[in-house]
Amino acid sequence: MDNLHRNLETIGLSEEEIAVYLAALEHGSTTVLKLARNTKIPRTTVYLLIDSLTQKGLLTLSVKGKKKQYIPSNPREILILGKSKQQRLAQSLTELEQEIPQLDALYRTQHELPKIHYYQGVDEVKKIYEATLEEDKIYVHCMSQNAIEIMGDYLKKYFNRVIRRMIHTQEIVSDSASDKVYQQEHSTSRNQIICIPSKLGTNTDYMIYNNNVAFITYRAGQPVGVVISDKEIAHFEKIRFLMIWEQFATSQTSS
Repeated sequence: MDNLHRNLETIGLSEEEIAVYLAALEHGSTTVLKLARNTKIPRTTVYLLIDSLTQKGLLTLSVKGKKKQYIPSNPREILILGKSKQQRLAQSLTELEQEIPQLDALYRTQHELPKIHYYQGVDEVKKIYEATLEEDKIYVHCMSQNAIEIMGDYLKKYFNRVIRRMIHTQEIVSDSASDKVYQQEHSTSRNQIICIPSKLGTNTDYMIYNNNVAFITYRAGQPVGVVISDKEIAHFEKIRFLMIWEQFATSQTSS
């Protein structure tokens, strides 16, 4: 019986419709009152269920004088109902297949927009750095002179983790004395560092990783980060980064 219920639900009958139809099959010609008693479904609901089953061809109305009787249709009508639903479903699928390009266009409109996330404060900005550690390569433009002061020892530990994870990096820093020492101590074939004139520096750094571009500004001692996630924007920023890199790298990259 459970299998029967499941199959009837599959072709579109509700649990209460199934109860009413099976009760009608069991008792033959019957009334609303009898169906309500046998199924324990409120009589007002039974009226609605009968209307639905009648529309589906599973019950027919017989009127004798003032008395209304409801007669169950031959169970083979269930197969007709199921096949009819199957045909409508097949037709709908065929029509939907033709509409997929339009639906895809709507989907792309909503889902291919750049995603922008904001981070404020040291702890929040650290989340940006942590996310980069999941990537194979990071492009870093770090010209600010107060990042280490604001972020504390975190940046040193972060760079050590980059090395341990064998993540490739290309890093642009300033030509200040401290950054030149940093370049001499840490630049390798895997983690390349070049220096460019300090006059080109700002208090905003950025990193490119996968399809993300992160901008971090250290103004007023409070770091604020903005991460833009978009394939085309990341590609553009990578090209701009590499243009700067190529301009200064030839004589500066150390191994």
